[in-house]
Amino acid sequence: MAKLFSVLLLIPFFALPQNYTKMIDLGVSKSGMEPKSINFSTDAIYLNEKKCFNYVKKNDVVINNETAPNYFEIISLDNTTLFSGIIKKNENGNFESTITFHPIKKLYKNSKIIGRNDLILNLSSNQVLNNNCSLNIKNLELFYEKSNENN
Repeated sequence: MAKLFSVLLLIPFFALPQNYTKMIDLGVSKSGMEPKSINFSTDAIYLNEKKCFNYVKKNDVVINNETAPNYFEIISLDNTTLFSGIIKKNENGNFESTITFHPIKKLYKNSKIIGRNDLILNLSSNQVLNNNCSLNIKNLELFYEKSNENN
């Protein structure tokens, strides 16, 4: 009986979908330019099944005389670095990201965005990244202003 009870308690845990991405909603009105699908590979980001950005991940990179354990870059197909970030554990043992928004030359932090996937999903849902692989600078500035915690 105890085994049956244990199994019944675990079924909902495995049956329910797990969503780890925390979305930021800035209330940007939909224009039809938002991607319908987003996929990631080890070296690229795809919007609507089309390769839109290259992705580079490096470990133990020295930046400003400090070693960054996890460093990433999101690069346009014309080889322009759009975003770069450092992921590390803070003093509480939690992971955090510091991301440079290169097109607007701003340093960005948000506790809901840890790494590439969270960043791309949030930028796409707020129409910063569009389904034609373009970058909306006006929406990037709005995203930065409304969700940056790096003050």
